[in-house]
Amino acid sequence: MPELIEKKISKNKYHYYSVHFLFVSLIIFCTLGFSQDQNNELKNLQTIYLDAVADEMFDEADQLAKQIVEQTISTYGSESHEAADALINLAAAQHGQENYELAVMNYGSAIKIIERLENQLDKNLINPLRGLAETHLKMNRMDLARDNYTRAIHISHVNDGPHNLEQLENLESLANVYVSAQERKNAADIEKRIYYLQSRNVDPNSIEMIPALETLARSQRKSALFDKERKTWRKIITITQKQKGRDSIDLIKPLTELGESYLFVHYAASYYDEPPTVQKGDSYLKKAIRIAKDSPDASWQDLVETKINLADYYVMSDRANRSYNVYRDVWDLLSEDELKLEFRALALEQPVILEDIQPPKFFEDTSVTSLEKAPPGYEKAQVTFNYNVSKRGLARNINRASFKPDGLDFMHSVIGKEIRNLVYRPLFIDREPVIAKNVTFMHEFFYKNNLTNDQDSNELRSEK
Repeated sequence: MPELIEKKISKNKYHYYSVHFLFVSLIIFCTLGFSQDQNNELKNLQTIYLDAVADEMFDEADQLAKQIVEQTISTYGSESHEAADALINLAAAQHGQENYELAVMNYGSAIKIIERLENQLDKNLINPLRGLAETHLKMNRMDLARDNYTRAIHISHVNDGPHNLEQLENLESLANVYVSAQERKNAADIEKRIYYLQSRNVDPNSIEMIPALETLARSQRKSALFDKERKTWRKIITITQKQKGRDSIDLIKPLTELGESYLFVHYAASYYDEPPTVQKGDSYLKKAIRIAKDSPDASWQDLVETKINLADYYVMSDRANRSYNVYRDVWDLLSEDELKLEFRALALEQPVILEDIQPPKFFEDTSVTSLEKAPPGYEKAQVTFNYNVSKRGLARNINRASFKPDGLDFMHSVIGKEIRNLVYRPLFIDREPVIAKNVTFMHEFFYKNNLTNDQDSNELRSEK
């Protein structure tokens, strides 16, 4: 079993920590202003463009945005706020197409226009700076993403004061950048600021405070502040109990999160007076099960999910034998009608990843684990592995099934080792755990198209 140190569960229900960028929220702001006598065609193009973006039809949005840029410049001139907005629209569409270099160029052009028309602290710079930061993030340019988010936040402070709530989205994105860059202290500082802003006008012991506390707890987990995370979940539980009662189904979520937090062990845990242990977590998960079982407001899904959470917890904490009886209970609960049988097929009749992996995305740099599109000068490679998933949820008998192109053996070795860290919910057949055979894992990565395997091996040896 992989060590449970600063690791996270990647289950669908609890996977909060990927950085998200909602194009629509970015784009809707930049609707062009029109006078009553303005060209109706330009208005119509803008409307169709926004619809295309909302439907994620970015190729169509790109073509429409280019028409809007041309007509806007013809109508208002190249040095106008309208032209800047049109370029932002175009950049957003190009971001959606994954044409990141073009998006960077057009976001940058829009920013320069606004700076020339106004100044370097104009509020209209905030949204294109955010778009530019998000684009740099997609290109794994962490420093540039951080700098642009920071500038957007500074401009927000100058224009609307240090306590305005409009900055929250940029602050959250900046915190995620710090987490990705392993700058956990900086991430924690940002999350404290977010919590402070959210809580300024709310009674700290009210139900209204819970969303802010939940955000704080999840950020504390991302920053590896696991002891503080647990205190935050306990505060949420205390508030909920006082306001809604000790048997409220609203307790299921924080109890589950608190329990699962014990899968995370801080590197400094040895210095605690009472260091957290994995074994403590299941007591909270059992409380969640009791509430789901006894509460008249709970559904069968609530009971099933709480039991699955406990069983998964046992697998993740290397106590798979304990999990089997709980999974069998779930099997029985899901054997009553067609709808439940469908749920059972998804939950138990196939291996489900509980602990995912993030193999490197570059052959030359194994530290990069996220990138969607190859930079210039790089080609895409693909490797596929086959293996069995044991009754304990571990990958065994790992074999390479395919590798395109041939060579690049170093990456084969790296990914093969990563696969050993996968943890699955075991496959069940007729209530019993069985070995799942021929499970497939496919990974795409990038390599320089002018490098040979021998050259790469020499470079790697020299770096060592």
